[in-house]
Amino acid sequence: MKSVNADYAAFQKAISYGFVSKNDKKVEDLEQFIKTYPNSQYADDALYELGNTYVNQNNESKAVSTYDKLIANYKSSSYVAKSILKQGLIYYNNNKTDPALIKFKKVAAEFPGSPESLEAVATARLIYVDNGKVDEYSNWVKTLSFVEVSNADLDNTTYESAEKQYLLNNAKQAITGFSGYVANFPNGLHALNANFYLAQLYFADQLEKNAIKHYEYVINQPRNEFTEQALARLCQVHLKANDYEKAIPVLKRLENEADFPQNKTYAQSNLMKAYYEKANYMEAVIYADKVLANDKIDDRIKSDAQIIVARSAIKTNDEAKAKQAYTDLLKIAKGELAAEALYYDAYFKNKEGKFEASNTIVQKIAKDYSGYKYYGAKGLVVMAKNFYRLKDSFQATYILDSVIKNFAEFKDVVEEAKTELAKIKTEEAKTNSSITK
Repeated sequence: MKSVNADYAAFQKAISYGFVSKNDKKVEDLEQFIKTYPNSQYADDALYELGNTYVNQNNESKAVSTYDKLIANYKSSSYVAKSILKQGLIYYNNNKTDPALIKFKKVAAEFPGSPESLEAVATARLIYVDNGKVDEYSNWVKTLSFVEVSNADLDNTTYESAEKQYLLNNAKQAITGFSGYVANFPNGLHALNANFYLAQLYFADQLEKNAIKHYEYVINQPRNEFTEQALARLCQVHLKANDYEKAIPVLKRLENEADFPQNKTYAQSNLMKAYYEKANYMEAVIYADKVLANDKIDDRIKSDAQIIVARSAIKTNDEAKAKQAYTDLLKIAKGELAAEALYYDAYFKNKEGKFEASNTIVQKIAKDYSGYKYYGAKGLVVMAKNFYRLKDSFQATYILDSVIKNFAEFKDVVEEAKTELAKIKTEEAKTNSSITK
């Protein structure tokens, strides 16, 4: 159907051939995908999967060349480290130790602390040991900041013990184990995994404050398999605490680095809200416009964006923009947002001199949205203004008196009603004085 998701469908179709053991067709479709969608967000996924399929077919030369294409053409991909590591493992499994070591050292140098670098170091160790060159291994590993050579065995044992508890879903024991690991091996072989899993355990246990430093450790490492999820979770933690100062920079990173469109949308929609809460209405509107430009968002998120635009415009006295935003919102809004949009429809019609039309809308609020008393009360104040302009001062003052008497919980509305009532009484007093004379 040539839809916007055609590349996604084509990629999943190719992958699915693998699930039904049609690897030749899988390879054919992946190769066609790479030619057809070279700029797709799934292009690096396709190349990596194609390389893996060649490995499974024992076609090592094509696997290596496919990984080379990924490395050369998608330098920022999270699959680059994995691809170089795969090349090293292919060489290693074919007893080509020298080119294997070159690949493993490249991973360690360019992606320090990543899971791939740790596997590269571990496999390189086997090569050095097999070749009787343990000293060379030791000298090389000492140059790596993320490996503590002298404690490697203890490092592995401590981590494996904690990981076992984690895999068995023994949360308390896993927290104790991982906490001990990161305390004793802050730059250990498994520091990345340990910090991420520890953060996840704390988050699941609603100990978000404890999780923060461990998520921060993960996002401060070179890009890795946990980066995006750690960014998303750290955003959640800061937003839950209403700590917008800390949330905003993390949300910006998530927006720029997310591979998943849902995470990018999540970042942009929450940046919109965070800037609004900080009264930075210009940035709030910029991000609201980004959200509204996404044709894949649902009406709930679209409503949030439109209300931010509308409220920001009201705050900055840009009534023309506010009117349009509330008009757009009214098309999809439900519940309280619909009541708010209707109120502003009545408000702007009053300003335009359409008093009877404005009153009709206020009546609609009272009838269809009676549960939202705040906008019902504000609507009554607008109705009073309409009646006064329609020369019915008795009805206007009656409504304002009613608002003051019955909506004391809404202090801003009561103050507005009192102000309007005072204006009417002042004008009426002038009129009466003139008639008496």
